Amino acid sequence: MTFTSAQFIIFVIISYLIFKFTKFKWQALLAFSVFYYASYSIKAFSYLALTILTTYFSALYLEKNKNPWLLFLCLLINFSSLFFVKFTDFTLFENLIPLGISFYIFISTAYLIDVYRKKYPANKNLLKYTLFVSYFPQMVQGPINRYDSLGPQLFDPKPNSGDFSYGLMLMAYGYFKKLVIADRASVLTAQIFSNPDEFSGLFVFIAIIFYSIQIYGDFSGGIDIARGVSYLFGIKLDLNFKRPFFATSLTDFWRRWHISLGSWMRDYVFYPMSLSKVFAHINKKSRKVLGRKYGKFLTLTISTFVVYFIIGIWHGAGLNFMAFGIFNGSLISLGLIFEDFLKKIKSSLNISKDSKSFKVFQILRTSLLVFFARYFTRSKDLETALFMLKKTFADRIFRYGEFGLERIDYTVLFISVLLLFIISFKEERGEDVKEEILSLSPISQGILIFMVLAFILYFGIFQRSFTGAEFIYRNY
Repeated sequence: MTFTSAQFIIFVIISYLIFKFTKFKWQALLAFSVFYYASYSIKAFSYLALTILTTYFSALYLEKNKNPWLLFLCLLINFSSLFFVKFTDFTLFENLIPLGISFYIFISTAYLIDVYRKKYPANKNLLKYTLFVSYFPQMVQGPINRYDSLGPQLFDPKPNSGDFSYGLMLMAYGYFKKLVIADRASVLTAQIFSNPDEFSGLFVFIAIIFYSIQIYGDFSGGIDIARGVSYLFGIKLDLNFKRPFFATSLTDFWRRWHISLGSWMRDYVFYPMSLSKVFAHINKKSRKVLGRKYGKFLTLTISTFVVYFIIGIWHGAGLNFMAFGIFNGSLISLGLIFEDFLKKIKSSLNISKDSKSFKVFQILRTSLLVFFARYFTRSKDLETALFMLKKTFADRIFRYGEFGLERIDYTVLFISVLLLFIISFKEERGEDVKEEILSLSPISQGILIFMVLAFILYFGIFQRSFTGAEFIYRNY
């Protein structure tokens, strides 16, 4: 029952009607979530149950007894199950990757660590805790919500009239990104990356650009659908994307892309490492050897590398994903080390921080770096990624084959991407496009919504001659 299936739409409608008229709202949300996950695979529920039970009972104990070894053991059990499922052929029952396993493990282990740190007390109600971990809109691909922000909403949901309209609008926007943009772009990228010898280096680079569009439309579209469905129940999930292609640096990009994963890595990997006693000792020694100015960067660089290495292997176990992590970690670390030097150059060239042309240059530079990083995540292995990179720069022969799309698809894709850019640009300037639409008269809203839905249904489902792709992060 994927987000783009008719069964899911029916499921959401029935769930909303039951939720609206029942007094037992959090219990209803729990029932919906259990049913949704069981519809995917009852056997896969054992993995979810393992995470829920180990973190629930560990949190109860750690609330009263600060035992680091129990914390370590519980984390080891959960991340080991994630490792075996994602990176080996090991499964408990069948050859199956449990739906959203990394997302619910990140969610539950963050809760466990926060209880250990005395940020908030452990939840004594097993059913409520189960709802928090298994809440169905977040199960497919996040976002990675925190207990102190999501838990109270789930246990006492209070939807208002505006939530319903806003939720439908978010869902429509998500389906537009996924069905109209991402699925079309996926056809072109798959065709070129499956038959690279039929295309020149120029088209390989074009395929990478379209893959970047595809993965953004796919991932952020799925998140919009999840957030939209949650709004129907009065639940506000965390924002996970903030117009990443307007980023002015690679660091800024990662602050805007998969925000909840970045904040998780910051709070539970980066800070614990960089502020640990071991790193404090290394920092002290490095300052003596390298000097006060550059000595501080050693532990900062190590922590940064570890974070992006983890992000790399989170995408997959191949050397290409490790290279993806190293690529990002290296550039971000170099940016930190040479930050003062680059500021001096900028000052000597009389470049103002408010210069629009320089900002455009920064955005284009960052986009190119992001595009190059995508070679590693899109290719099936490191050898293919390096071959495609070499082909991009060295292949001068103009050669192309079938792209897999019809002429109308290119027109629809161009118009849709342009519309997405305009909306993003307006939001980057501080305008809330969705609120502007909600402020229209009911008749104007109705006409606009009808036009949007007709566009999505026709060009996203009925008109296309290709098979839609599954969500990229569905089984992460």
